[in-house]
Amino acid sequence: MKFDRRMALAGMGAVASWPPIAAAAGRSGAVPFVPSKGPKSRVLMVNDLSGDFDGLFAAAHAVMSPSIDLRGLISSNAQGSDQTGAKGLALGGEMLRLMRAHDRVPLLVGAETRLVGDNQAIASAGTRRIIDEAMRRDTRLPLFVAVGGGLTEVASALILQPEIAKRMTLVWIGGGMPDEYNFAIDPIAAQHIFNDTEVPIWQVPADVYAMCQVSMTELQAFVSPCGAIGAWLYKQALGVDQLLKNYPVNPGETWSMGDSPLVLLTALGDFAGRMGMNAYSSLVTPSLTARGVAQPRESGRKMRLYERIDTRLMFSDFYAKLKVNFGR
Repeated sequence: MKFDRRMALAGMGAVASWPPIAAAAGRSGAVPFVPSKGPKSRVLMVNDLSGDFDGLFAAAHAVMSPSIDLRGLISSNAQGSDQTGAKGLALGGEMLRLMRAHDRVPLLVGAETRLVGDNQAIASAGTRRIIDEAMRRDTRLPLFVAVGGGLTEVASALILQPEIAKRMTLVWIGGGMPDEYNFAIDPIAAQHIFNDTEVPIWQVPADVYAMCQVSMTELQAFVSPCGAIGAWLYKQALGVDQLLKNYPVNPGETWSMGDSPLVLLTALGDFAGRMGMNAYSSLVTPSLTARGVAQPRESGRKMRLYERIDTRLMFSDFYAKLKVNFGR
């Protein structure tokens, strides 16, 4: 889907959830910046909010980003038996209440299980939201479905309503190596989207999202002091660190915030289309094997495969927005 700035501006009158988080001064006393022309795109974020804490951090970043009209957060399942969409729904609700955004950003639950066969969609509130948002006729703002986990909900939406493929762009954190974590949440869904649909894809593969490293001390210094939401987010990070004490792995003092590129690529892009420090290859969308190995194809729709992302802009913007909106 090609971004047309003139069309986007023409469609802003239909945006229901604008303005973003704060019309008045935040806790810091500063008035959060709001673009004079409003948002430039719509975003639905799908993530396993009960999994690693990076999904919650990315969701909070999206809530604070006025360049996007955040049309909903969809809580999906992760791989762990206790990392369910329902548990993520509770965490997402608590996060939105602390951010005073619970009455502005819809929160929905995704599919209860992964796909069990190709073309066998799983109905859910999240799947229905994707279809309804893609089928809207009252706005020209382009739609991005930004996924930081499995692709069950997106695949189900495309199976139920194939025509939405040309009315949205999928931004996916995942793939890039055999049995990569997000691919493995629902291999059949990922295969269906890559192999059998026409939806445009922007992919951030494993070797690129692994670049999104932060230290726990960084989060303690820049996130924790920013009001109740900052303290809560830092607590989620500490909780994962404590959980890993029961496993034969020592993460040390760093963690990957691999879901944050979802916000970078949808909210912080240059309006003129310049990549800045982000870099991607444009290639024919490959087919995926049952293990997620990409097999080149000679023809078909083009996709973006990201090779580098601007972590400086991404994390600095997140810390700054927390400080302006919720810092003292």
